[in-house]
Amino acid sequence: MKHRVTCIFLAFFFALFLFSLTTAAKAQVGENSQLFKTVMELDRQLFDEGFNQCRLERFETLAAPDLEFFHDKGGRQNRAEFLQASRTNICGNPNSRPVRTLVPGSTQVFILENNGVMYGAIQQGVHRFHTKGQDPFKNGYTEAKFSHVWILNKGVWQLKTALSFDHQQIAPGAAKPLAVKTKKEPEPYTIYDLTLLGHSLRLDYRAMRD
Repeated sequence: MKHRVTCIFLAFFFALFLFSLTTAAKAQVGENSQLFKTVMELDRQLFDEGFNQCRLERFETLAAPDLEFFHDKGGRQNRAEFLQASRTNICGNPNSRPVRTLVPGSTQVFILENNGVMYGAIQQGVHRFHTKGQDPFKNGYTEAKFSHVWILNKGVWQLKTALSFDHQQIAPGAAKPLAVKTKKEPEPYTIYDLTLLGHSLRLDYRAMRD
């Protein structure tokens, strides 16, 4: 009887643990999903057009009325302050303005839902900034992590919250070229080893992808 109770407990624990892993795997959408492609297009409009080309109308369109921007070096900004800083700091001097590059393969996208209905997405990634006209590998660059909260309101995507953090100044001698991402099959990896009531349990989990 004791052995039976132990087995039932282990089976319940295994099912609960596997459910939590499956839920976590589904939270991050695959690169071939429509949501991932949508977020990457939003990123392109925000940075490739708005930031790199100084098309400030992109910022005005994509920035939500209640936008909050948090920078670990420059402080906190609301929408009006963010737009003004973009005009002054990013596009103020066309000969020495910053250029942004997204690090390939660094983007992660997580869906936001309310009772099964999507209302937004979280985008996380790593990007680099260098001065226009300069070779970042000869002159160095800045690398940082970012997190964006995109909200879908009546069919329109807007940026509600932006965080830019962990800024690192990369010296010319330490500069590394952007790696080209190659697609490969995910490998199984052990995520948990457990000895419980004299029973050993090992779970090997292959990441689920859309």
